[in-house]
Amino acid sequence: MIKRLGYIDCLKGFAIFLVVLGHVVQNYNLMDSWIFRIIYSFHMPLFMFMSGYVCFRKYDWTIIKKRGIQLLIPFFSYIPVKYGLDILLTGNQNISLLEYICRVVYHPDGGLWFLWALFFITVLFIASRRIARKINLPEWIVFAAVAGLLNGIVIFGNVRQFGFHWIAWYFIYFCAGVMWRTWNENKNDTRKFDFRLLISCAIVFPVMVYFFRMHNEPPTFYQWINLGRLFPVVYRLVIGMVGTMLVYELFKLYNKQTERLHFLSKMGG
Repeated sequence: MIKRLGYIDCLKGFAIFLVVLGHVVQNYNLMDSWIFRIIYSFHMPLFMFMSGYVCFRKYDWTIIKKRGIQLLIPFFSYIPVKYGLDILLTGNQNISLLEYICRVVYHPDGGLWFLWALFFITVLFIASRRIARKINLPEWIVFAAVAGLLNGIVIFGNVRQFGFHWIAWYFIYFCAGVMWRTWNENKNDTRKFDFRLLISCAIVFPVMVYFFRMHNEPPTFYQWINLGRLFPVVYRLVIGMVGTMLVYELFKLYNKQTERLHFLSKMGG
C-alpha cells in the first residue's frame, strides 16, 4: 500500500477550503479587500498544482475513465440542480433544461467549471506525456510547448468557449505540480533549497499581492508605466506560482503539525 503524505492531504483540503472561502468573500462584495486579493491570487493555481502533484505517476489512458467518473458526473449532475434552484429563487426559467445544459457546457463558468477544466487538463497531460515518450523528448519541453500553444490561442484569438481559457491557463499549474513532484522524488535532501524558497516566496508574495487585481486587470502600478499587453498575464501567472509555492513549502516544513489538522486532512484525502 502506498503511504499517504499527511501534509499533501492537508494541502488539498486547504485548497478546497480557499475555494469555498473565496466564493463567500465574493458573495459579500468584498472584491477590494485584502482577503479577496490574497485568496484569488493563488487559490485555483494551488488547487490545480496539487491535482498535478498527486497525478505525476499516471502514464496511460485508464486514468481518463476514472477521472470522467470523478469529475464529469458531478459536473453534469450539478446543472439540473442549479436549474431547479434558479426556478425556485426567481420564479421562472425562460429556457428548457436541455438548452440550459448546452449553455453551461458552452460556457462552463455557469457551473462547476473547475471539474470540467480539470478533466480536460488530465486528458491533455496524458496525451502530452505519451507524445514526449514517443518522440523521446523531456516531458517539460512538451508540457511547455502545449501550454504555450493553448495560451497563445486564448490571448491572441480570444477563445473562451467550452472553458478553453481555463483549461489552457490551469494546464500550466497542473504540469508544474507534476514536474515539482518528479523533481522532489529524484532528490534525496531538499531541505536547504526548500527553506530558501520559502523565505523568498514569503518576501515576494505580499509585495505582489499589494499590486494584484483580478480578471486580468493590470497591477496598480501599471498606470504609470506601459509594460505591454502580456505583462498583466505574466504577473498573474507568477503571483499564482509564488503563492502556491509559499503555502506548499509552509505545509511541508510543518509536516507534523499540519497532520494534526484533521479537518483539512479528511477533506483533502
